[in-house]
Parts: sequence; C-alpha cells; structure tokens
Amino acid sequence: MKTILNAIMKFIAFILAGILIIALPLSLLAHNVGEVLFEPEVVNSLAGAVFLDSEIIPAALEIITNRQAEEISEKIEDTDKPENQELNLFNLIYSMEDKNWKSFREALLADQVIGEWIQVTVNGLFQWLDTDDQVPEIRLNMRPLIDRMGGPEGEAAVVAFYDSLPDCTDLQMEEMQTQPGDPLPRAKMVKELCKLSTFPHTDQIQVYNEVMQMVIDATPPEYNATQTLFKRGESVTGVNTLKWNLRRLRLNMDTALLFPIGLLFLILLFGVRSLEGLGQWWGIPLVGGSLITFISALLYKPLWTGILTDRMPDTIPQTSLLFHEFIEGSARVIAPIFNPLRWQSFLILLIGIGFLVMGFILRMGSSGQQKSQT
Repeated sequence: MKTILNAIMKFIAFILAGILIIALPLSLLAHNVGEVLFEPEVVNSLAGAVFLDSEIIPAALEIITNRQAEEISEKIEDTDKPENQELNLFNLIYSMEDKNWKSFREALLADQVIGEWIQVTVNGLFQWLDTDDQVPEIRLNMRPLIDRMGGPEGEAAVVAFYDSLPDCTDLQMEEMQTQPGDPLPRAKMVKELCKLSTFPHTDQIQVYNEVMQMVIDATPPEYNATQTLFKRGESVTGVNTLKWNLRRLRLNMDTALLFPIGLLFLILLFGVRSLEGLGQWWGIPLVGGSLITFISALLYKPLWTGILTDRMPDTIPQTSLLFHEFIEGSARVIAPIFNPLRWQSFLILLIGIGFLVMGFILRMGSSGQQKSQT
C-alpha cells in the first residue's frame, strides 16, 4: 500500500513539474507585463518614445483622414461661397503624401503639444483606475495646436505643402480653363493640386491658407475625450466593468510569480524525500522553464512581427507608412517586457543548474559511501 501511495505521489509531482515548465515563462511574462502596463511613469515614457520619436502620428493622420476626409469636408466647407468657388477639403487631404504629413507633423504638432496630450491621457486613465470616479476625465487642450495652425508654423506648413505640388500639366490647365485675367479657379485648383503658371504663387498659397483657416474654425479649444466616448454609446456601467476588470488584471499580474512558487512547494510536498531528490525535482523544471523563457526573449521580435502582419486590418496596407511604424512602435512597447526575461531566465537557469549539481554531488557521495561499506 505504501509503495502504491508513493507511486501516486511521484506521479502527481511529475505532473506538477511539467506544469511548472510551462507556467514559469508565462508567469514571468505576466509579471513583466504588469510592471510595464500599470506603471504611469513607464507608460508615459513608452508613449513618448512611440509618438515623439517615430513617424506614427503623420502615418496615422494619413490613414484616418483619408477615410474621413469627405465627412470632414462636409462639416467645415464654407457653403456661403459662390457656386463652384467652395474649397473641397476631401481632395486636398486625399492627395497628400507621406512627406506632406511629416511636414505638417513637424510644423504643427510640436513635441511639447503631443507630450502634454500623452501626459493628460495617461494620468487621467490611472487616476480613474485608482479612484472611485465613474469615468476617466480626459480633456486635451487644443489651443496650442490652434495657435500654431494660425501662426507662422501654419503658414510654413502650407508653404511647404504648396512647394511640394507639381506644375500643372497641359491637360490640367485645359481642365481648369485658365486664361490670363480670369479669376483664380479655386475649387478646381484644390481638386487638381498643382501649381498654375498663370497666377502668382502668393495667390495660390492664399487658397490653401483659407483651407487651413477652415480647419482652425472647426477645431474646438478643448477636446473632451470622455464626452466623445459616451457619444459613441459607451455606458457608465460598461466603463465601470472595464475598470474592475483592469483592477483584477493588475492584481493577477502582481501575484503571477506566486504560482510557480506554489508549484515548487507542491513538488517538494509530493515528490521530494531527500536533498538528492530535491536537486532533481526542482532542478529539471527550473532549467526547462528558464530555457523556454530565454529562447522566447531572444525570438520575440520576429515572432511578434509575424503575428501582427497576419492580423493587421485590411484598412492598413502593408505598403503604408502606418504599417511600418505600427510594427516598429509595438516592438518598442513590448521590448521592456521581453528584455528583462533574458537576465531573469539566466538567473533561474543558474539556480536550476545549481540544484542539479547539488543532486549529482549528493548522489555521487551516497554511491561512494555504499561502495566503501561493501
């Protein structure tokens, strides 16, 4: 009976050791995710690195505005202008290229403006998470952006955009039917997006300045992200549910390392009967789990890139700037999660090897004593 009981306990210990090999890398990963995801300073730093040190903002503006340009044009178009003289913002936005969006980002969205938005958003979310507030309070100050659009920076952005336009072809000139002395074909000029040789450049630049003014007039001095959230149909109950789910997730990640520690204790309880056995029962799963963790830490970037590439929405073409910047930006975000796994797994590997060496030495010593006794 005792032999059967020992066999059952060793079988349970064997199963627990197998679980530990898988649970160890997962627990370390969950712990690291919590250390990054729920630390405001880390989130602010990562968000700054992604949005300030990359081209993801102009890339995102290009994709988003191209999809919504027609709606934007309808909202801010000056309908009081004479017929056929209105400025069609849709054509202007849709024809802008990557380099134009980069110029606009550099001129209008200064680092201090974006940095303030990031800090307000992150701090608002964490304040909501750690208090009894029903909804996060996130209000973005748009006044610095409006001032830049209406100031020298906005004029420089318009000039840079105009300078990037090609000269009108003969076909475009015929389409616009321009003759010396005719009024500026404003609507057709914005539609064709080229430089007319029959009108002064300053007059043409003024047309695009008026488009910029339309954008300024349509931009509120403060953007209430909370109000926008509820306009889209999100209920207070749903937001509160999200808060409690995030709190539960944070607690689980904070205590993730207790799971492999608990497995080690159970293995000790069910399988270990001597120090020699301790070296084997703890050493093997610790070495196995640490090796899996170390390999994952080395290969995470190509694996992550492959996963994102397969699951990227069709609305973001793989040839677009946003696709490239999203891949690079997400790799920056997960780097603080996976990079610590290298030294963590190496440390655990050394501990596991230490237990195996201890078990081997004790086994050799026990064999030597048996031989000397015989």
